[in-house]
Amino acid sequence: MKKIKFALLIDNDNIDNFINQKVLHNIGVPNILTLTHTTDALTFLKQTKEIPQLILLDIRFPIMDGFEFLDKYQELEISRQPIDIFILSASINPADRQKAIEKKCAGFIEKPLTADKLSTIDN
Repeated sequence: MKKIKFALLIDNDNIDNFINQKVLHNIGVPNILTLTHTTDALTFLKQTKEIPQLILLDIRFPIMDGFEFLDKYQELEISRQPIDIFILSASINPADRQKAIEKKCAGFIEKPLTADKLSTIDN
């Protein structure tokens, strides 16, 4: 796995965010931003000059789910930047995995996130 300097976590579960931050920190990611709403993530991505190399995105949100986020993300100018977006979900529904492929995600990672699961990512 290539060196990641900045990762964005988008998950509305604070416990998962805490664990995921620790895992990313332990593998050497120095800058990690955690957002709990997909709408906040879109706003951030529209306004930032520092583009994350990795986005870990849950799919279950109350207002705009992760798949809707991906549709909106594709409309942004930033979507032309090389950002690896992985769905990070507890879902075992095969339809969610298929939808991640259709949305051109870099992959689907089952929760909980671990260093071993991240090490299999070929960036």
